[in-house]
Amino acid sequence: MLTDVCLPYAARARSFEKAIKAARDLNFRRPIDDVQPLDEWAAEIDLVSDDGNWRLRIEEGTLEHGDAQVYAASCTISSRHASARELADLGRRAFGDPERWTTSPDHPRRWERRTRRPAEHRLAVEVAEPAERRPTMTVTGYYF
Repeated sequence: MLTDVCLPYAARARSFEKAIKAARDLNFRRPIDDVQPLDEWAAEIDLVSDDGNWRLRIEEGTLEHGDAQVYAASCTISSRHASARELADLGRRAFGDPERWTTSPDHPRRWERRTRRPAEHRLAVEVAEPAERRPTMTVTGYYF
């Protein structure tokens, strides 16, 4: 999921539609209770693995970032079988290369991709533990 869907989508190497296709190639589908047709101009979609263990949310749009609005493309994964600690361990293995990614002691569950032009775009990965919801890992590309 990370290398085939989330990272390419957040880095804008894949379009929204191609990210959905890549997820479907990995046996993800829309949830059974989501029967509405996908709008042609949709900016978000929720997908679930065939076995029901993994959830994937792909979305894009404008976000507030400080005093400005930025375009963001994000991909969030979660599982009913993966704790925040396990997702953070996955993050450390996937994004622990200090040549390519930075992290700070204040935010050990957040990694930022080193880039030559951080004023133009950034790529960040964060593991979160929302109240009363499954832990998530979100890969977000910010485009200023």
